[in-house]
Amino acid sequence: MPFFQILLLSIGVAADAFACSVVRGTVIRVNLLKRALVLAGIFGVFQAAMPLIGWFIGHFFAGITFISDVDHWISFALLGAVGVKMIWDAFHPDEDESVVDDGRIQFKPAIILGLATSIDALAVGMGLAFVEVSIIQVALAMGVITFALSLVGAWIGHHGGGKFGKWATILGGVILIGIGANIVFEHLSA
Repeated sequence: MPFFQILLLSIGVAADAFACSVVRGTVIRVNLLKRALVLAGIFGVFQAAMPLIGWFIGHFFAGITFISDVDHWISFALLGAVGVKMIWDAFHPDEDESVVDDGRIQFKPAIILGLATSIDALAVGMGLAFVEVSIIQVALAMGVITFALSLVGAWIGHHGGGKFGKWATILGGVILIGIGANIVFEHLSA
């Protein structure tokens, strides 16, 4: 997988973590840097670990002959489903985002959000098991890009930019659908 595709894929799966970071940033009143670093770190670790787990699960099934005949469609379906869900979620946000800021670092909500936003990375990892790719390189890229975008997202949210979260999630969904379509196109044209 070319570096540019890995970059786009990483940005795509990081979009929901970015959106959550923007929302979380809107309620951070004190200790912004420290709390944003913790939030971004948790998101980055989850986004790096989940594609590895997904890849191992998908790799287990990749050796089955029937699956290898339709692997490109499986990748497209997984990436497309995650992309469509991200777009759906952008238009149907959770109402449970108001948090009173008492100045403490809140690990439990960050871990829950980290897990929730990385489920798509698990599905992407499963899909990538069917194509030739360095999963370590992809996982590291996903983790680092998610960390950076989450840090920026928390800063944007803190400074009143909560309106960007929805559009970042939509863009991420479109990118994932596009990458899935590209995998099918490359397979069918080979």
